[in-house]
Amino acid sequence: MAVGTALLWLSAALLALPGVCGDCPQPPRFAFAEPPGPTNSSYPVGTVLRYRCRPGYTGDRNKLPSVTCLPNSTWASDPDFCIGKSCGQPEIPNGNFHFSTNLQFGATINFTCKAGYRLVGKPTAQCILSGSDVVWDAVPYCEIIPCQPPPPIENGTLSSVHGEYTFGVAVTYSCKKGLSLIGNATIHCTMDDNLNGIWSGPAPECKDVRCEKPEVENAKNLNSFATEYTYGEKVSFECAPGHALSGAQTVTCDADNTWKPSLPSCDPRYCGSPPSIPSAELIGAAGNSFMAGTKLTYQCQPGFTTESGKSLEVTCLMDATWTSGSALCTRQQCTAPTIPNGIVNGDSFLFGTTVTFSCNAEYELKGSSSAKCVAVESGVEWDVKLPSCERQRSDVLCEQPPSIGNGVHNGTGGTAFPLGSVVVYSCNDGFNLVGDRAIQCLAKTQDRGVWSTPTPECRGGASSIIVG
Repeated sequence: MAVGTALLWLSAALLALPGVCGDCPQPPRFAFAEPPGPTNSSYPVGTVLRYRCRPGYTGDRNKLPSVTCLPNSTWASDPDFCIGKSCGQPEIPNGNFHFSTNLQFGATINFTCKAGYRLVGKPTAQCILSGSDVVWDAVPYCEIIPCQPPPPIENGTLSSVHGEYTFGVAVTYSCKKGLSLIGNATIHCTMDDNLNGIWSGPAPECKDVRCEKPEVENAKNLNSFATEYTYGEKVSFECAPGHALSGAQTVTCDADNTWKPSLPSCDPRYCGSPPSIPSAELIGAAGNSFMAGTKLTYQCQPGFTTESGKSLEVTCLMDATWTSGSALCTRQQCTAPTIPNGIVNGDSFLFGTTVTFSCNAEYELKGSSSAKCVAVESGVEWDVKLPSCERQRSDVLCEQPPSIGNGVHNGTGGTAFPLGSVVVYSCNDGFNLVGDRAIQCLAKTQDRGVWSTPTPECRGGASSIIVG
């Protein structure tokens, strides 16, 4: 009997426990909502309890403000079915507010002011409950940063005077007639720590500043020719030709009656000996030192000339070097020679070259057999009058050509040779021909011919030179 009684009591206790038969315990508690009235210790499955939002919160239209008892003895609900009411954006002229999450009930925001303004009040505010609504507990304001009156100036005045000086306001100083203003003429109210105003600089000074006329040797003043200058006036210099500036080109009259920076100097620049130009000669200049800017002119040597329009000129530069000549001297050319019934032998007709002349068959040469292109005052020309080729006379004869020792010629012995005939000499073995190999029958008079001279020779020895 004792065992049966114990089992009966155990069964009754288990039935009384929540959840054993699907019941739910007391409903959950939320920071944003509360159940309507007193709650029970347990609720059957399927029970739906509607909540009401706490002060400072309002219902989310997309969610149900209720909890439901599930068969597993737990309560189910939409999360955050009540949301904090919004305090909205606070107004703070000349300032800004900053937040990390939202502007709803319980949120905290921070305030800052624009440049030139300072915050009056707490730098933070919280969205709090006020009756049935929410408001910001305290909103500061931004006031413009003030400055003390500007510093005074002796022997001068302020262009504008205000009863109150605030951030951004500028004042301008001026001096009495005859005095120079040293420093910044205008200063403005600024700030040093985002709280207090301070002037951007001290007041300038009014002083009697006079600088003497600056003198720089080998330079000219590009601005004016005054004998005295006041504070801030500038003078610029330009060096004379052939001189280089060392120092600042422009100087300014400073408050201590001196020029700043120091006056420059103009130092001469020189080039060494002028360059050599092939086949050209320097005109009228000599030496090994020439000032920068010096121009030297060359002329071509006789027999040479430059291209049309080109100048043989060099200039000494400021870096002590000479420019290159823009032209070169080239050989002049003589007029191409021509002789009727004859031949001109030569590769070119440039200055210094020599050409030879010969006549066609049945013609003989009258005049020089060669000509050289030489220089004359007006340019170049041939050194001799050009020869001519005249028809040979058939009745003019030459006698037997002269014989030479140790050699022979190819003329037929014992016969007469007509005008223009040519015989050729040759030497015996061991001998070398010296002179022209051939001679020609030339007309000496209208009826008598002679052989051209000199007659060649045959000489022994390997060192003899063969010509012709």
